[in-house]
Amino acid sequence: MLELIRPIESYLEENVDDHIIINKWKDESKLPVFLRSLYNFHKMIVLDTHCILLEIVDEAPSIDSIIKHIKRVKVLTNDEIVLYYREISRYRRKSLIKNRIPFIVQDGQMFLPFLGLDLKKAPEFVDKKAKTFSTSTQVAFLYFLYNKDIVINTTEFARTIGFTNMTASRALNELYDARLVNYEVGGKTGRSKNYKRISDPEYFQKGHPYLKNPVKRLVYVQKSPNDALTAGLEALAEMSMLNPPGYQVRAVTNEWLNQHDIETIDNKDIIKDKKLVQLEVWDYDPRLLSDKKHVDLMSLYVTLEEEKDERVEKALENVMRGEAWYME
Repeated sequence: MLELIRPIESYLEENVDDHIIINKWKDESKLPVFLRSLYNFHKMIVLDTHCILLEIVDEAPSIDSIIKHIKRVKVLTNDEIVLYYREISRYRRKSLIKNRIPFIVQDGQMFLPFLGLDLKKAPEFVDKKAKTFSTSTQVAFLYFLYNKDIVINTTEFARTIGFTNMTASRALNELYDARLVNYEVGGKTGRSKNYKRISDPEYFQKGHPYLKNPVKRLVYVQKSPNDALTAGLEALAEMSMLNPPGYQVRAVTNEWLNQHDIETIDNKDIIKDKKLVQLEVWDYDPRLLSDKKHVDLMSLYVTLEEEKDERVEKALENVMRGEAWYME
């Protein structure tokens, strides 16, 4: 049942309360059978206000019936009662507002007078998939890829990766919306979301289409940086039987480049003749995801998967096949 209210949970989390909680209501068994056939009942905490969310199962009752049903539920709780509609007519919306009955609609409309909220239809709220992850979400995806058994909350994840809590929360929410992670609510306050990713190889299969090439540009330098990871074709050659490219490839960030006083070479003839060090400038720090000599495998795969050379394609495939999470 909770699957059906995920869209509105995500909407409320994004637009109203970062810490929205919606769970099954434990006292619904005390209600008459006829009410349980008309609604699914959920416990919702929004802006620290406790509510009972009545999700209409099939055909919506009349306004008079709704008023009676709310009174029956009120016998068991002091919480605010909120109706949840997947869609609503203008007539029904008007009658609910006239009777001061709180409601939420899947498309983003809501009337929550006890919170002072009256949001009209929000056309920008569409259940659609992003074409690619944001940079922070890609880092989060990769972190869970390499830590398949980890269970972590937003604060812990932010501290581990070096994100702000807000950035970490957005990244985890995006993974959740893509159905790549799930969470359970716990902690001392009972409001902490503990995230865990889905199983292999589904995690890779569902997440791979969202990944983007982290390389923003290439620059060339005379000397290889000491603290930079091996990347590109050189890294792939180290992991496989592929012949090395004949020049060094390293991955850095734009911030790293700005912090180091390094002269870059732009002359194409010099680049070809002297086989200079190629620096891939990434939009996230490759050292976040690898403690080895080379960049992490999934990021490497994304940087090279558009290569047309059959030898590169075969080497990549052979390396990836060694990972439990990989499946073509």
